[in-house]
Amino acid sequence: MGMLQLANPGGVAYGIRIAPGRSVRRRVQDRVESFLAQGNLSFERNFLIVRPAIAGLVALAVAVQGAGFPGRTGVLLACSFAIAYNFLIAGLVFQKRIYLLRAVSLILDNLTVTFASIYVFRQMGLQAYESDLWMLFPTLIVINGLYYGPIGCLIYTTYWTGLFVAISMLFYPDESHFVDQLPMRFLFFVLIGFVSLSLAAELRSRRAKLEQQTRQTLTMLATIVEARDTDAGAHLRHIQHYSRALAQRLGLDDQTTNELAYAAMIHDVGKAQVPDSILKKPGPLTVEERREIQRHTLWGSELLSASEEDFAMAGEVARSHHERWDGEGYPDGLAGTAIPLSARIVAVADVYDALISERPYKKAWPAEDAVAEIKRLRGTHLDPDVVDAFIDLCESGALSAIDALIRDHHTDEAQAA
Repeated sequence: MGMLQLANPGGVAYGIRIAPGRSVRRRVQDRVESFLAQGNLSFERNFLIVRPAIAGLVALAVAVQGAGFPGRTGVLLACSFAIAYNFLIAGLVFQKRIYLLRAVSLILDNLTVTFASIYVFRQMGLQAYESDLWMLFPTLIVINGLYYGPIGCLIYTTYWTGLFVAISMLFYPDESHFVDQLPMRFLFFVLIGFVSLSLAAELRSRRAKLEQQTRQTLTMLATIVEARDTDAGAHLRHIQHYSRALAQRLGLDDQTTNELAYAAMIHDVGKAQVPDSILKKPGPLTVEERREIQRHTLWGSELLSASEEDFAMAGEVARSHHERWDGEGYPDGLAGTAIPLSARIVAVADVYDALISERPYKKAWPAEDAVAEIKRLRGTHLDPDVVDAFIDLCESGALSAIDALIRDHHTDEAQAA
């Protein structure tokens, strides 16, 4: 079974059974998706422009050397193919982050360079022709290492170094200058890989630190906003852990689940721009006041869109958590699966916690009544599949366990203060 971890102030982690354990196939799939998601969106977009640019420069260099260059036609065909499919994939990735496109691009790149290299070096070896075309391999090590991080750097350094050594020994005679220089070039490859690994690790560390600082700032802002009309500490913990538990029950991978839990915490960050006179009003809202408070979804989305590649899910949750399954929600009137899954999950968690919480305009509902209301909203306001996962959590006792742990945690914090 999957375990939801909640930590108390003393650092002790409590495990709550949430979802069946993942199969080996699913674990492998999660690792692949995690690897493909290493880079951020802006770098990926640039990467899909840089690669055809490199292919174009290689083609130009080979063309300048003239018809006497062995394998010239193969290089030009490979470069033309790389330019074509990279621009095609770039156009699609610019519209949406799709792991499949990343995988296809990765496979095509490596197959194209590998087969083109084997063909060209074979032709050069037959004619004892030496060229600095091998310098392309260190370039690929650096570029892919910086994009895919330390793991990618290790993979690509090993792969391209191994390929270069293999084609040098296979296609050039032992007494050739090309083979004589192989030990020195091998050392060069290793040094390039080491430098690339160091840079990739440092860049990843700095990016993670900056992202953490930004997350902390946004979380503090969300806490301040929530404190204006509710018990921010308990509310944010409920939303975070309910959403995490629902994501696990629905089978989402660990990386997506963790990102969703964070996005859930700041889903109402746009309320920072809602006046207290509306947010704390004890009675019914006027039509204009309701329109004003509904704008918090747009304000939250706008705030988070400033760093789209880091907070893409948080932005979609902030914008779409008030959309309804039947299309009667706001701000965009989305319906069904057109609503992002992350927003559909947070919507269920948010509705339930809003029902069981006391607000300026309402008393807290008993948990049983809140669950009954969630069931009533199934298929109209809320996603049926997410509601079913929520009911499973209730019936398994996981939801009650989460509530108890959060309540104890909150009590311990209050006593410590």
